[in-house]
Amino acid sequence: MRTSIFQYPYEKVFRRTQGAISRLGMHVINSDALRGSMTAETNFSLSKPSVKLDLIFEEMENHNTKVTVRGLQLRKRFFQRPQSIEINEAALLEVLSTII
Repeated sequence: MRTSIFQYPYEKVFRRTQGAISRLGMHVINSDALRGSMTAETNFSLSKPSVKLDLIFEEMENHNTKVTVRGLQLRKRFFQRPQSIEINEAALLEVLSTII
């Protein structure tokens, strides 16, 4: 479980995260701006494991927004190489920080 703090308003971070997720090849399954949660997953691929993730958004003081990757699941099939969950969490938050 990793966390990043962005110095942008809550609405902007939530909206831009939805766009960033789609650019990463994932699609949003469920999002709720009032509760501050978002669930996304990738489609099936022969070369990469499928990924499902849960994000939690929290509004903080001074218009900062905290984004936490709560659940990241990798589903490996057949001959796919195993991947580290912690490396994928860090990579996801790094991509979000460059896009936002």
